[in-house]
Amino acid sequence: MSKPPVFGLSYAPSSYGKTVDVGYAFPNALFICKTGGTKSITSVCGFSPATLPHTTLDDATRALHTHGKEFDAIVIDEFDFLVEDTFRAYEKRFSGFKLFGELRKSILTFRNVARDCGTHVWLTALEKGPKVRDDGRKVRGGPALTGDLPEKVPAMCDLVLRGSRDPMRKPWPGIYRIDTSSTDWVGKDRDHGTPDPSPMNIGEICRLNGYELARHPSAPWQEQFVEAIADEMKAAGAGEDVEVVKKWFAQLLEKGVSHHFARWTVRDAWDRAVLRRAQAARQSSFF
Repeated sequence: MSKPPVFGLSYAPSSYGKTVDVGYAFPNALFICKTGGTKSITSVCGFSPATLPHTTLDDATRALHTHGKEFDAIVIDEFDFLVEDTFRAYEKRFSGFKLFGELRKSILTFRNVARDCGTHVWLTALEKGPKVRDDGRKVRGGPALTGDLPEKVPAMCDLVLRGSRDPMRKPWPGIYRIDTSSTDWVGKDRDHGTPDPSPMNIGEICRLNGYELARHPSAPWQEQFVEAIADEMKAAGAGEDVEVVKKWFAQLLEKGVSHHFARWTVRDAWDRAVLRRAQAARQSSFF
């Protein structure tokens, strides 16, 4: 029996690569985003995804109902801005406790529909750092949402990843922290299979955890090559990763593969090898 679709969230500071990473992970998704929100996917990944305009939570929920069976994934880019836009729209109709009550109701409705729509659903958001309240209570950092939503929204997800950077990691410094036991940051991993840290690669993280993610229709060969390259890296050892990547990237270009898809392929292969090594190391130790 196949695993139910993933419902996840990734958050990070601006320009950390959140949108590009969900583009790589869900190339056949419907993206609900601001105008021009997928430009980075087009320029880096080499394709332009289907999009719907970023309006309100109610519209996003209707899109899940309408398009959940049409697309294998739905991505809500900049979910924090979608909540803000919904709040502003509601201010024209509600005030006081009623306003916040209606916003909370819309988020809960969105959550329930996202869970049951039968397709992968992923949210991205900017990061809001930890803080200490006036009464001395510490508030964990998380997605840039208001009130208790930085805790409430991640609680409804299978996987919550915080984007960070490791400058020693070349050529892609992006990493994800899981933060499931952190007192400073919100994190979630219901599958208990994601190494911390992990490469910034939602697609390979999900595949490691048993989720089925489709490849781009113009590259049906890609999965076969990713697995072959990752296997070669396993056999050669981590010290040979760079040489294996260089060799395969050149070979893919020689075969007529575009530089976008050649880079995408070796990126996924390298990250798959790294994730599998980390998983094996963790499983081999009781502690």
